[in-house]
Amino acid sequence: DELNRSSDSSDEAWVYDAGLEAILKPTKALNLTMGYSLSGSRYQSNDEFDQDIHLASADLSYDFDPVTLGTSYHYSRATLASDPFLDFKRASVYLGSLVGEDVYVMASLQDKSKDFEEGNVRDADIRGVSVDAFFFFNEARSHLLIGVDGDQEDANADAYDNRLIRVRVSLAHKFQAAGRENRLRLKWRYENQEYDEVSIAPSDPLLNNPLTEDLQERTSDQRIDKAYIVEAGWRVGLTEVLSLEPRISYGHYTSNVESANYDKTVAGVTLRAGF
Repeated sequence: DELNRSSDSSDEAWVYDAGLEAILKPTKALNLTMGYSLSGSRYQSNDEFDQDIHLASADLSYDFDPVTLGTSYHYSRATLASDPFLDFKRASVYLGSLVGEDVYVMASLQDKSKDFEEGNVRDADIRGVSVDAFFFFNEARSHLLIGVDGDQEDANADAYDNRLIRVRVSLAHKFQAAGRENRLRLKWRYENQEYDEVSIAPSDPLLNNPLTEDLQERTSDQRIDKAYIVEAGWRVGLTEVLSLEPRISYGHYTSNVESANYDKTVAGVTLRAGF
């Protein structure tokens, strides 16, 4: 999503994702989660879009009953066509609490930064806020998640200052099949990203940066991107340790910048092991 450009032709890619997660509980109320994952894509024709993303994370929380207070940190490093592309950092604090017996509400504040390898015009500091509400039913075997995110991005180049609103809805249901735990999950996400209005002169050096080619395509002073994504997945329990999760997602991305108009379909199978 940070490439800011696309090819003029469709393509297919192999997508992979592997990760490890460790959960430690030094005390009953204290919880520490650490994780690492490696994901990426390999295109059949447009290999200049091949990506690898390394993600390391840590989350520390304490249950004060009835309120849980926590903090987390995420660091990711992305490569493009095997070359360094982007470093992304996110630190957050969050507060969560049960409301009644069947609703859990969590709010968080985030401080994020983007550091591109090639030039610094799109490097940015981001302030974010999120609110999530979980509605449990069916004896807590099913839940509905409704979440809203807001980001204010301040980039080195004013042309990339923007505001993002994201709405997320997810429905999950756990059930037994053949004596094993299964889970069905449906997701929907909407994003609206509005950039500041700018005037770009033909001689502006921004137009010579490969990361800012979209500036030549802007059909108005203000760029507006929208995204609609749906996803479905089914986690199938194989043993007490292993599970298999086939899933498929479809995204429709629109913009008044032509190169940011595209559709994306991803189908995959994930093998999980829990100890």
